[in-house]
Amino acid sequence: MPDWIAHVLVAWSLTTILGFRFKQFSQSNSAIVIFGALIPDIYKITLLLDSFGIYMHDFLNPIHLPIGSILIAAIISLFFVNRKSIFLFLIMGISSHYALDLLLFSGGMEIFYPFSPLKFQIGIISVTDFNITIVSIILALSVYLAYKKYNKKNYFNLV
Repeated sequence: MPDWIAHVLVAWSLTTILGFRFKQFSQSNSAIVIFGALIPDIYKITLLLDSFGIYMHDFLNPIHLPIGSILIAAIISLFFVNRKSIFLFLIMGISSHYALDLLLFSGGMEIFYPFSPLKFQIGIISVTDFNITIVSIILALSVYLAYKKYNKKNYFNLV
């Protein structure tokens, strides 16, 4: 099951790999992509609210749909001067989140909601399987080591 660790590490690895080639993927922009990868799971605050007897599922669950996540990204980007680039970096993180979630056996995701009620999934990973987290840790470690190797040659400056 892609958890927050997997979502963060995949988003970081993606932006670091792209940072080898494109200067736009700096550390600060990488943080925006990572934040974007966590936006769809904002709805999980309903688990905490349930313990206090506050039922917010109907209000917050649409955030885990692409249309809800895009709307949240658009609202967040309004607080920045360079709205367009912030929005695109958030969308990149959201896309990496949904790419991981599509791998699950979970009954599917309504990717095209509200235009279509069809649910999609690739169904490679069980929701109880944490191998994707292990793979994302190995990927991030590999990317980090490659980054450190190239950083010594002054190709780019990250961590």
